[in-house]
Formats: sequence, structure tokens, C-alpha cells
Amino acid sequence: MPNTNPLLQQWDLPPWSAVRVEHLVPAIEKITADNRLTLSTLIASQSAYPNWDDLVLAVDETDARLDEAMGIIRILDTVKQHGDAWREALTACEDISARYTTEKMSNTALFRAYQTLAQSSASKLFDPSRKTVLNKILRRFRRAGIELNDAQQQELALLNLDIEALEGLFLTQLQWASASWTKRIDDVKQLHGLSQDIQDRLALNAQQAGHDGWRLGLDEATYSLVMTYAEDRALREEYFFAYSTRASDQGPNADQLDNAPLLQQLLAKRHQKAQLLGFENYAQFSLIDRMAESTDQVKQFLRRQIALATPAFEQETRAINDFAITQGVSKVQPWDHEFLVAKLREHQHGSMFKNLRNFFPLDGTLRKVCSFSERMFAIRINEQEVFERWHDSVRLFEIGEEGRVIGYIYVDPYRRTEASDFAGTSTLRNRRRNAEGRVPLPIAVFHGNFPQGTADQPCLLDHKDLRVLLHEFGHCLQHVLTRSPHHTLSGISELGRDTAEFAGQVFELWCWSREFLLWLADHYQTGERLTESQVDTALTSINAYDSWATGQLLMSALFDFELHLGHGDGRTVQQVFDQVQREVPHLNLPAWCRFANSFDYLVTGYEASVYAYKWSGVLAGEAFKRFQQDWVFNASTGKEFRETVFAPGGSQSLLQSLEAFLKQPLPPDLFPVAVKLHQATDS
Repeated sequence: MPNTNPLLQQWDLPPWSAVRVEHLVPAIEKITADNRLTLSTLIASQSAYPNWDDLVLAVDETDARLDEAMGIIRILDTVKQHGDAWREALTACEDISARYTTEKMSNTALFRAYQTLAQSSASKLFDPSRKTVLNKILRRFRRAGIELNDAQQQELALLNLDIEALEGLFLTQLQWASASWTKRIDDVKQLHGLSQDIQDRLALNAQQAGHDGWRLGLDEATYSLVMTYAEDRALREEYFFAYSTRASDQGPNADQLDNAPLLQQLLAKRHQKAQLLGFENYAQFSLIDRMAESTDQVKQFLRRQIALATPAFEQETRAINDFAITQGVSKVQPWDHEFLVAKLREHQHGSMFKNLRNFFPLDGTLRKVCSFSERMFAIRINEQEVFERWHDSVRLFEIGEEGRVIGYIYVDPYRRTEASDFAGTSTLRNRRRNAEGRVPLPIAVFHGNFPQGTADQPCLLDHKDLRVLLHEFGHCLQHVLTRSPHHTLSGISELGRDTAEFAGQVFELWCWSREFLLWLADHYQTGERLTESQVDTALTSINAYDSWATGQLLMSALFDFELHLGHGDGRTVQQVFDQVQREVPHLNLPAWCRFANSFDYLVTGYEASVYAYKWSGVLAGEAFKRFQQDWVFNASTGKEFRETVFAPGGSQSLLQSLEAFLKQPLPPDLFPVAVKLHQATDS
């Protein structure tokens, strides 16, 4: 009888509504069992005289089948309407998948088959992209410990399982800690300064919790709004205290869900793993196939960026302190900073910054971003009306060119308490060409974190939200617009962090363009357009006093890197944080702040890689100079960007692609020391 499990059927778009909890474990068990049989068969036939189709493409198909099924399951998990049975099934699937991957990557016979192909006379005739694929696969085997002895491989497998478990528990405890604190407000005066739509949203939160008044939770969006606009200083302090001590030994729920011991264990396990694989520390291990040549180069880069930003830090700090006195604040605290900056911006530039969001309703803005992308990259983007989805708010965009479909982008725009409290992009399928010549189309998923609109007002985007939208849409387009036929090169998940963040950083820069904002802005009620003077005022206001955000990024990047570089040197996590704080002193965070305990980048694939945001941002700035020079709407420049940066995928390094796009070498002083130019990136 045919298997009716939807996760085991072929699909063009995932069968979201058909998947039930009872399908999960049987599907992953079946896929991994089939994969084992396939690997066993091809090893028997490919060990002596391997060829591309029967080895590389055949294994790619097994990897893709498992990745795509797990991708569906993980996305469905963000809805979390399934209860404990779903969570147990998901955990079992993750375990089955992880154990299979460990088994595959420790398969010496499979590794030898790839080696034999790479050393064969046939491989000398391979094009550069095929050679890159083979080199990348062999590096992955080595990173997975294929050259370790049996005892060491078993130790590594246990370390990987422990690391995965600790990462999951860190996130779970953070989610629980965030959910455990709420504040009921009965007097609307405490919310003075927050706009009516925000107050309405907080009132709805209270209604859903079964009481009158207003209700604050510890989600990122609400936190940002309260810190920026709430006039009640005591409320800001209380909220900052609760938010900055989540999952720690401090705060209103101290010691209940402390992530510090978990993080210490996690760092120790990562350090052990790196040393087992022959590296001095995990930071060094993380730089394999990245642009940076050494850990010293990364540290020098970050400290140079801090030095470059310090004059602005000091100047803005003096200005804010002087302004604070006029507002009755004798000593500026961290919970005052964003509020005072907003007041100072309004004092100097009027209310344009605060009112800017009225000109960027999500629906109209997204449509225009699609239109802009069509022009710049010679594609067509058609929103689909009838399709299966995992939530009612999910949207689907079909990407095409020359009358044919080349990929899909799902957009899940709104924050839900069940999902992660941050925006991001995931991938459901990489573009690839299989042995029969069929090309399964790439699928990207934009997970938004925007506040849902109300009956009286749609979702409106402030400038930060606008940057998030462009950033993540850039990731999605990069994933879909590749022309690489190779599964291991075509997806953004296959790129190193310093390369993967580049496209998002470039797209953000359009948000700083006067011409782009003039075209994009459209008042959600009146259709009024912004004037050049209004846009200039808004951009001047946004650019003013932004050193706090720059400082936070540099602090978090240096902290993350130092944690993984110096583990074992006797410092605790908090001592590392305190030391880094002294290098970015204007942030002035209190001693009780437990930044690390809620720093989810440490457990979501960015460990020892947060620096990549600033690194890729520097490169994005160089790339955007050409758009500024040619005109930000220049379709020829956009198409060239697509062909030189997006189309190759991971077939060549980002630096090679950038130099091709810029038609000249990058400035030699961009980074502290020379950067490798001729190396493909890896994840």
C-alpha cells in the first residue's frame, strides 16, 4: 500500500495542513532508514570508481529529503497548537536526525569515496564549482572528526549531543523566564508617552489575560517602545530591570531559571570539541572557511571599529547628559537613554521621527519592496491567493523570470507568543539539479516579529522595522535568486555568517536613501507622500545619537568572541562581560545586568560569529557606494549585483564577487590585515 504520510510525499510546496503529530516520528525514521540504505548501496558501487551523479548528487538527494522534512516540522512548531505530544515528537525527530547525521559524517567509507573522486583524473576536468563542492564536503567531514580514532569520534558525538541539548535548554529557559514576568497596569497615566495604538494593544493583552487595564510582557517589541516613549521613569527602570535579568540570579524571578550554569557548561563543551579537533579554542574553530584569517584579525577589527566610533560615543554622551539636566535627570541611567534620545531628537528635529511609521504600513510597504525588487533584479513577484499555510497570516510570493517560476518566499509577518522573539530567515529548500536534470525550486521563509495591527490601525513600521523588513527580504532574495545547481552551495544556510549577513546589510542601506524613502513612503490613511525636507529631517534625526546601537553591537560581538576565545583562562562569563564593558564604557550597564543569560545569539548558530554583522556591514557599505554612484534605482546595476553576488551562491568567495561587482579591488585598509580572496565560504 502507498504510504500516505504527507512528509513522505513529493511536493512542490509543503502540505502544511495535512501534517499531524502522528506523522512526525514515522516520517523521520523512514527517511533516515532509506538514507542509510542508499548510502550503503552507493558506497558499495562507488568506492573504487566514484562519479559525480552516483555519489555527489545521490548523497545530496538524501540530505535534501531529510532537511526539507525537518524544515516543515520546525516551522509548524512555531504555531505550537499541538500540545505536549507535538513537543515530544519534535524532540524525538531532532534526536533521530542528529544521530543519523553524526553517523553519516563518521562514515569512513563514504569519506574515502569522496576523496577518491576528488583525486581522480575525471575531477581535473570538473568546473570550479564542482571542485568547490568536493572541497567543501571533505572539509565538513574533517570538521566532524572523520580523521579521529574511534574513541575520539565517540567522544565528539557525545559532545555534539550535549551541546545541542544545552542550547535547546538555554532557549527554553529564556522563553519561560520571559513569559513568567508580566505587569498589570490599572492607571493609564503610567503609559503616558506611548501612542494610542500601543496602549490599545496593551489593553488587548490584558483582555486576553482576563483582566481590565493594560498588560506588559517581556517581548522585544514592547520593551523597545516602553524604553523609548514611556514618560514614567520608574516604569522604565522596573521594566529594564526585569528585561536585563531574565533567566539569571538577579531580578524579580532570581535563581528560578538561571542560564549562567548552562552557558558555562556549553562553553566548556564547545572548547572541548574544538581542542579535540585540533584547534586551540572554539573561536579559532569557528573561523574555518570564513573571510577572517585569524582570531587576532577579528579582535583587531572589532577594537578598531570601537576606536573609530569612540569620538561619536563621547560627543553624544555629553550631549545627552547636558539635555538630561534640562529634563530633570541628574544622572543618566540605561533605562533613560533611549527615552532621552527620542526627546532630544524631537527637540532638535521635531516629531518627524516619531511619526514616520504612519507612512509605512506593512502591506503597502511590502508590495513596494516587491516592486522595487522586480525592477532591480529583472524578476516578477506574484503574491498567491490560494495556497496551504501554517498560520492564517502567512503570505506566499512566487518569484519568476522570463515566464517561468524560479522560487518561492513565504512571509510570516507578525510576532506570536509561541514563536521566537526575533525576526529571521530560514530555508525550506535549496536550489539544486539532480541526476535526472530536475531542478527543485528554492524556498525561503521570512519570519517577522512585527506587532499585528488592530481594528482601527494596520501594522505600521518604524524605521527600525523597515530595516528589518529589507534585511530579511534581502536574505530571501539571495536564497531564491542563486543559479547554482549544487545543493551544498546554493542556499544561504550554506554560507558562512560573514557572507550570509551581507545581502541583508546591503538591503538595509536603501532605508537610508532619501530617494528610496521618498518613493516608498505613503501615509496609511491619507496617501500623503513625504517631502524631501521631511525625509531629510527624519534621516538626520535617525542618524543623530545612534551610538548606543553601535556600541551594543560592538560590545556583544566582542563579548561573544572573547567568551569562545578565552574559555579556560580563569574568567567567569560575567568577568568577561565586565571586561568588555570597560572597552565600551558609554553603555554604562549596571553590575546586576545579566546580558549573557538572555543573549540568544549564543545558542542560535551565531556563536563566535556575532562579529559577522559588523564585518559584513563594512563590506555592504563598500558595495552600496556603487548603487549611490549609479542611482539607487538603477536596474542595470541591480542586475549586475544579482549576477555577480547572488547567482554564484557559494561557488566563489564574497570578496571575489564584490570585486567583480565594484570592478576594482577593495580598499586595502578595510580590515586590519590582508583577507583571503580565493576561498569559498562554508557554513
